[in-house]
Amino acid sequence: MSLPTDPRGASLSTMRRISGEPIPPPHPLPWRRQRQILDARFRQAPARPPGGAPVLQLGRLAVDLDAAFAFAITVSMLFISTLGTKGAAAIALLTPLYLFVRRRDLLTSFTQRAFLFAFPTLALCSVLWSSARGESLKYAVELLITVVAGVLFASAADKRNVVRAVALAFAAYVVAAVATGGQVAVGVGAGGAAFSGLTESKNLMADIAGTGLLITLSAIAISIGRRQWLMTAGFCFTGLLAAYALVAARSAGALMAVAVACAAFAGLLLLTRAGRAVRASATSMLLLIMVVAGLNFRALAQALIAFGASAFDKDPTLTGRTYLWYRAQDVMQQVPLLGRGYSAFWLQGNLDAEGLWRYAGIVGRGGFNFHNTVIDLRVTLGWLGVAVFFSVVVIGMACLIRRFVVRPSLPVLCWTSVALYEVSRMAIESIAFQQLYHPTLLLFTALGVGVGAYELAPSRPSRQRAARSFERADYAAGAQGSNALARRYSA
Repeated sequence: MSLPTDPRGASLSTMRRISGEPIPPPHPLPWRRQRQILDARFRQAPARPPGGAPVLQLGRLAVDLDAAFAFAITVSMLFISTLGTKGAAAIALLTPLYLFVRRRDLLTSFTQRAFLFAFPTLALCSVLWSSARGESLKYAVELLITVVAGVLFASAADKRNVVRAVALAFAAYVVAAVATGGQVAVGVGAGGAAFSGLTESKNLMADIAGTGLLITLSAIAISIGRRQWLMTAGFCFTGLLAAYALVAARSAGALMAVAVACAAFAGLLLLTRAGRAVRASATSMLLLIMVVAGLNFRALAQALIAFGASAFDKDPTLTGRTYLWYRAQDVMQQVPLLGRGYSAFWLQGNLDAEGLWRYAGIVGRGGFNFHNTVIDLRVTLGWLGVAVFFSVVVIGMACLIRRFVVRPSLPVLCWTSVALYEVSRMAIESIAFQQLYHPTLLLFTALGVGVGAYELAPSRPSRQRAARSFERADYAAGAQGSNALARRYSA
């Protein structure tokens, strides 16, 4: 009669079991075998944290609904300048549907990230003192929809799939823009033409291309980690297209911001292999630099503007920005604390806005801003809006950096680089408080990623712990029946 065997082939004596002697524990399995067993278990039952949209099973195809909604909402927001009201309607319909799909974990997700709703709440409250209450209410509701979508992205179960879905949305836009090949005239510096894609704004095209390039780099790293080579090649191709569009758009601000964000991404990627103490020291230095930069924001902004003008052969007024900022001083002094109300300035019929549109040569009389986040906030929501907005940004960035120190991962690196990219552009662009606008969506997503439970794929140490617990569980089963133990290990 054949005796059952342990994993290494040694015979287990049936007499020991009959006489009551303890069965010796099996020898540890080789790490390769442990990993094969664990990978099989993870594929059968993916380790998804609580929350997130369910996975829709279509035959052999499993569709992550978080990723599906992330792609649909992001691509609608990117094409909104082309689709117009249809794009806004699509976002307004998709977001409530996404809320319904995620209804089981909404309370937890929103409670953990409640600070993100401080700014849209202030925008809604500005209806009380706004000079155009109807417009403020409409646009504040749209801002709330944008922030809600960002919070849902940030609280998704598998954030790697969300990153790749957003990268696919940017890839779709960049491919369509390059295929269109639109250009606008540049009448300053070296003159000539700049690439504008599907829009009439080279700055918007450069912003989309730069943001898409950052997220695509993260998607490439995630696809390499999952050994999905076809998807890796696709993201490499779209990344090259995004880099081409960024350079061809000739936007100095976007180029400098992307360079800063890419350097931060590369540095943080190297720190993921370092110990927690090293990461804590490095990020503490980064926080200190950010605090010093914030205290010297005006001087730093002037230095960056001067560098951009000289390095990229730009107009010293940065295409008229300095005049806009000069005119904004008079507007800000009228209602310094509360501002005119959310989105209550750039309206047809407002004499100040009409004069600036005429100066800039904007025939359509719409779609304009002061090209400075602090100035735009002061005009619309006053010093109170500035305080609330940057409090949200500081809290979110602190949580994001803390998450990187405690448990670094590629999604955290992605959203950290995106947040740094958006923050670095606030001196020369109006960032992250416009409704139905992709920088607002992405910045609030980044600020929300650092909060709440985050458990995606087990790292190597956690796999080793899981392997040890798996081995102990199998040994306990073997103590009750060595035949079952032998069959499991020999399979």
